[in-house]
Amino acid sequence: MAADRIRFHQRVYRFLSPVVRAWIGRRFSMTYPEVPELPDHFLLISNHVTNYDMFIVGLTLRAHMYFVSTEHIFRLGLISRIIRLLVDPIPIAKGGSTSGAVLEILRRLKAGCSVCLFAEGNCSWDGRTIAFPDATGKMVQKSKAPLVTVRIKGGYFSHPRWAYTHRRGPLRCEVVGIHQPEELAGMKPAEINRLIADEIGEDAYAAQLADPKPYVGKALSRGLERTFLACPKCGRLASIRSTDDGFSCDCGLKGSYDEYGMLSGEGFDFRTVRDWEDWQRGFFAALPDPGEEETLYASDKGMVLYAVSGHRMKESARGDLSCTDRTLRLGSLEFPFSEMSDLAVRLHGTVTFSMKDGSYYELKKADKSDYSGRIYKCLFERFAPDAPHGRV
Repeated sequence: MAADRIRFHQRVYRFLSPVVRAWIGRRFSMTYPEVPELPDHFLLISNHVTNYDMFIVGLTLRAHMYFVSTEHIFRLGLISRIIRLLVDPIPIAKGGSTSGAVLEILRRLKAGCSVCLFAEGNCSWDGRTIAFPDATGKMVQKSKAPLVTVRIKGGYFSHPRWAYTHRRGPLRCEVVGIHQPEELAGMKPAEINRLIADEIGEDAYAAQLADPKPYVGKALSRGLERTFLACPKCGRLASIRSTDDGFSCDCGLKGSYDEYGMLSGEGFDFRTVRDWEDWQRGFFAALPDPGEEETLYASDKGMVLYAVSGHRMKESARGDLSCTDRTLRLGSLEFPFSEMSDLAVRLHGTVTFSMKDGSYYELKKADKSDYSGRIYKCLFERFAPDAPHGRV
């Protein structure tokens, strides 16, 4: 990268930092621990718990970094051009190829810049750090740059991925490790992966149960149907509905989520979202293998399919979406799981997926309303022959 361009981005960072600090302070109760001396440039890897993580990390370290960001922010017209001008993030396509992002990360590190990567690629649904791609350790070693690991604590309860609202409670980001290239050169990529997993790993509920802290806000239960995909009482999919004050299924199950992140109610025995998630993973794993006839598991009406290429979207089809134990269907179009490379969920539930022929797609509601896209990811992981696991 050109030196004058880097200097411009550094000046933008210094100018915007106090503005962003004030903005974050209005939303969260964030504290800033002391940060050890950092290398001149580095690859930083953090756990990923909220859509505000880049601000949380950037404000804590007070060092200019280039962030790896989901590709969709490059499809926002004028807003995208402003973002690229001011901060120039590195795009990565969720559910698509990551090779271009890896090459750009290495290029910027070689130019003496610092890069921040949320290796999980997705925020946690239940407060536990998600498994990240095995290729991460190899990339770290190939970069020949210092590795800095950080852990965000309290982020899950401050703004759960499934929630519509933020909550005020303890939130901080801490530097866990600083590793020089000489240390990393003597390790195998799998060992580097274990090192990263240990240092960024977080179990929000383990910490909360050991030392409960309130996270105060409004509409604490709204949005839980985005992650409560199956009902433990009646066994149906997509039957949970939420309100500001609680959630329910028409089978009689009902409950609520309190300011400590705890569940209470009737028709289930789970105390935490983590407990529900553990049961739910078993539920999906126990779905029967495909038989002679297809089984329909999920559907959404009024969907639009977009083909994505070169940060541009083109409408491909409109209609009702259905998902069986073999394929996704939208109108007359079929996308068999056996021909998919990956399927991912962006933000609260927008589905993106790639096919083995290199094509890349995104699914949205025609009326721009919400839908629980995570159910399609879970079904893909259960039934796709070569599905990458553990990243949503």
